[in-house]
Amino acid sequence: MPARSSEIPHYRERAALQSIKHRSWVPQAALCPAGDGTVANMLRKGWIERQLGSGGAPQYRITEAGKIAIAAKIPFAH
Repeated sequence: MPARSSEIPHYRERAALQSIKHRSWVPQAALCPAGDGTVANMLRKGWIERQLGSGGAPQYRITEAGKIAIAAKIPFAH
């Protein structure tokens, strides 16, 4: 089976994006099961954005690009 395009989220990315799809700014714990590496990849791809919340803790929210990414159909091999 060919490798999935980087524009289509894998399981952890998709789960994280789905969990914050209808929410505003959330702590990183809300992106579970995404760890630091997955969060960094989603930031690099422009699917989420980051800001420092009260107390300096980072918060995240989904971008329009992230909403488009989770709406993409997952290809499958026949």
